[in-house]
This record gives sequence, structure tokens and C-alpha cells, in this order.
Amino acid sequence: MIPRIAKGLTAKMINRKTIEASMAEVYQYGLELILSTALTTLSIIGIACLVDAFQYGLLYFSISIPLRVTVGGYHASTYTRCFVISNLVYFTVSVSARILSALAMPFSFWIILLLGSVCYILGNSPVRNPHHPVSNKVLMKNKYCSILFLCIDCSLIIFLYIKLQQSALLNLAVITILSVALFILPTKMKGEVKDDIEYSAESAC
Repeated sequence: MIPRIAKGLTAKMINRKTIEASMAEVYQYGLELILSTALTTLSIIGIACLVDAFQYGLLYFSISIPLRVTVGGYHASTYTRCFVISNLVYFTVSVSARILSALAMPFSFWIILLLGSVCYILGNSPVRNPHHPVSNKVLMKNKYCSILFLCIDCSLIIFLYIKLQQSALLNLAVITILSVALFILPTKMKGEVKDDIEYSAESAC
């Protein structure tokens, strides 16, 4: 459905001479990404409002998107699969955070889980995707950005844990970082591991 809509919009832009016909594939691909991302975002925010609250969805996106884009990891082969997996991941993160919060897991458990996830991501990223190779310059930029994001996330979460001790939002933040780490596992099993030459993390699916 998304490719069909993107193709139709691209054709209209060509007919109106908004874009050159030679750039059709580029614009169509860009529209497909925009539409897919918009639908997935609205769906996850909708789930967040139903099972948690709006701010839970915002927190999830503010942590997961920067890390997934710079760290890389598993990428779904179709937009439909990306949509389904993205929604299932958020739902799983939400339910896991709720269950573990209800069990009143100690402060040390969350810190160990957070630091373990961060160390795993740093030790196994960036992840090479042979289907979307990029330059060494982009590779290094994404590497530095992922380190920066992880340092900021980790520092804020630990600081707030010390201040608040327990918080459902903070627990969800930790599980979100864990989910980013788990997205690396399928690529490692396929051999698409950390690499110094080619790397892709252009989408969050």
C-alpha cells in the first residue's frame, strides 16, 4: 500500500513538473520512508495513550530513534513487517516495564540492566548492513553520535534514579535501551556485525 501511494504522489509531482522524471525513484523512496515512519509513529503513540500515557510514547521515541538510527541493527524487509514489529516492540517494552515495576525490582537491578545494555551496544555497534553501505565518514559520525546519546541517556537515567529511586517512566527508559541492544542480536547471527567499512542505520525498522 505504501509503495503504491508513494508512486502515485511521485507521478503527480512529475506531471506538475515539480520534480524531474529522472529523480522519480529517489522521491518515491523518500515518500515511502516518510509515510511508513508517520504511520508507525501515530500507531505507537496511539498504543501509548491506550495502555500507558502520551508521555510514555514520547519518551520511547526520544530514546529509541536516535539510538536505532546511529547504532543500526535489525531492519525489516518490508514496510508492513516494519510496522508490525515496531508496534510489537513498543508493546513488549511497555508490558515488561509494567511487570518489573509491579515486582518492585531493586534499584541495583535497573542499574545493572542499564549498564549491561549500554556496554553491549557500545561493544557491538555500529552494525554493518550490506544492503545499504555508507562511507567511513558517516560511519564515524554515527559512532560518535551513538556514544553521545548513550552517555546522555545513561547519565540522566542514573541521576533521576538516585533522586526518585523508582519510577515507571525510568524503568521504561531502561527497557527501551535494552530493546535497542536486542535489535543487534539478529544481525550478529547473520554475520552483519561491527565493521569499519560499511554501515547503515538510515531507518529505525
